[in-house]
Amino acid sequence: MVRESLDIMTKDPMKYNADLLFKILEDNKDTEYGQKYDFANIKSIEEYQNKVPITDYDSYADYIYRMTENGEKNLLTSYEVIHYAKSSGTMGNPKRIPASSLNQEINMKYNYAYLFNMFSEKVGFDWIKYPFLNLTELSISTLPSGDTYGSISGKIMGGFGDKISEFITSPIEALIPEVGTDIRYIHARFALINPDISFTITSFVSLFLEILRYIKGNWELLVKDIENGTINESVKMSDEVRESLLGKIKPMPERADELRKIFKEGFDEPIVPKIWPRMLLLIGCGSGGFSNYVEKIKEFTGPEFNFALIGLTASEGIFSLFTELNSHDEVLIPDSMFYEFLPLDADGDFSKIVTLDKLEEGKEYEVITTNLSGFYRYRMKDVVRCIGKYNNTPMIEFLYRMDQCLSLAGEKVNEVNLRAAAYKTEKDLGFDLIDFSVYADSESSPMKYVYLMEVEDLPDDVTKGIIQKKINENFCATDPVLQNKLEKGLLGKTELHLLQPETYLLYKELKVARGSSPAQVKPPRILMDELDRSFFNILIDEELDQDCGLKMEEIILKSNTDNLDVLLLTIEELLEDKEVPIKSKLQLELIMEELFVNICNYAYEKEGEIKIQYGLLEDPLRIIMNFIDGGIEFNPLNNESPDLTLEAEKREIGGLGLTIVRKNADRIDYNYENNQNILTIEKVF
Repeated sequence: MVRESLDIMTKDPMKYNADLLFKILEDNKDTEYGQKYDFANIKSIEEYQNKVPITDYDSYADYIYRMTENGEKNLLTSYEVIHYAKSSGTMGNPKRIPASSLNQEINMKYNYAYLFNMFSEKVGFDWIKYPFLNLTELSISTLPSGDTYGSISGKIMGGFGDKISEFITSPIEALIPEVGTDIRYIHARFALINPDISFTITSFVSLFLEILRYIKGNWELLVKDIENGTINESVKMSDEVRESLLGKIKPMPERADELRKIFKEGFDEPIVPKIWPRMLLLIGCGSGGFSNYVEKIKEFTGPEFNFALIGLTASEGIFSLFTELNSHDEVLIPDSMFYEFLPLDADGDFSKIVTLDKLEEGKEYEVITTNLSGFYRYRMKDVVRCIGKYNNTPMIEFLYRMDQCLSLAGEKVNEVNLRAAAYKTEKDLGFDLIDFSVYADSESSPMKYVYLMEVEDLPDDVTKGIIQKKINENFCATDPVLQNKLEKGLLGKTELHLLQPETYLLYKELKVARGSSPAQVKPPRILMDELDRSFFNILIDEELDQDCGLKMEEIILKSNTDNLDVLLLTIEELLEDKEVPIKSKLQLELIMEELFVNICNYAYEKEGEIKIQYGLLEDPLRIIMNFIDGGIEFNPLNNESPDLTLEAEKREIGGLGLTIVRKNADRIDYNYENNQNILTIEKVF
């Protein structure tokens, strides 16, 4: 019935969408907000747009405070508010988004009934009688008003009450987890003992991938515990949680033997059909930034597995549906909310807002919604592209969040650019990208973008330098403006740092400890917050972050400028057969001369020693050099560059040499360790 109804509505979407708007206005005309903006006398979409302002969350903050703290009713909506959704908190603190009973019905209708029926049309209904793996969290708190507060999925699943334990595999300790509990272990452990699991439900498909990766990396521990009816002491959880779980398990040596044989065969072939022969479906959000996870999951599941993907969904409601199983085409839902769209090329001119019937294929828009829970002409800050039509209704593709964009020199970098570059680099070089984040470094000279990546299964011949070169190449290819600004020197080459294993899991644990829902924490693609940047920079893997295969040689010279020729000759011999361009050689000589002479003149009161470590790396060919001295502590990078617009006699003394080094080197770093100044330069030929 749901599918048939959707087919009817999508043939005349504007009629149903306009009818929904006028129903909302009529039903809410006596609310405080409805009276303020004269809902009762609005007779057309144009009147609605003229009378009611564009809004954001701050527009409703005072109303929501009165609703959630004082229990006041009929402020924003006349519909029964049965829950407040805890947003995933992409920026700032999580918000309290009202969810009405009507909104909940729409969610159940399209996020569950529609998807279940779609799968049943393909495989029949036999799968429903088997248990499933649920990765959505059920943690719900209570607000001062007495209303519930938490994730929408948790509210829906919690509606099944105590009966939920009859048809899901994970125990309550994983569904309502205590902070500090390794819920990956619990989900995996209780799922592995049941070979009859028929499907998995999750908020984001990445959570299922997380469980599969955990099983791959920890199967021996898991199988041993299943065999003996134990919980390994290394698994993080409180004594109370451990005791509770131990009361729910027993030794299962036969199942352990089955699993051990499966895992010993390796993971080169899809493992899910071997562990759970009945599992053929995953339900969850897999569009936009999560689409790459779907491809990684397929490596574990094989070609017969199905994805019932949830379309563009937020705490404010559900916007779109995928038209078929395993499809990437999602269509707007005419009876879910009233839609308006601001073309991106309108540059914020709200007079150019259009309704869904005016969307143009290939064009990008910001989504503005009027929903069933009391938000009117609300800016979602989501950017979508119209990719065609289903019947007469636009199909959309989620692109990125407007508040998650970067710009250093007038260019506009969004998550689409970042994802495209990261995933193409992963594919080009053949490693496994666990996750990545990016920030804009405006303090460096020139300014640059910095990628932070957690990777696995690096091929032996792939070094950090190779990845950095490829990510820079692929990043620039996403936008000709980026390439142009890099060629002009307005932007520096994209920098890369490799992170320690399980960095993103640790980030998730930190967010959960601060009150976020485990099932709602997304990997932070763009690091706007200084605390987030600090967190990831602290977790750079020092060993991985060094260029693999770099063999450093060294030469120790007295701090006398007469020894400069020895250094220059040594490096010249190193580069003799490398076909280095003359210009690059001269630039390197200039760098070495400036640094060596500067140390000779200023590091020591008397003559001392200068240690120069050097090594070559291939693809791209480049040299890394460390200039090390035991003189007075001095970080030349703290010195401001001289004002070259001034006449020579008016400039302050010093600084010009470092400016020359900065201009000709591709990387400069300074450290002070063990009473030594260590200045590192990298020059790409």
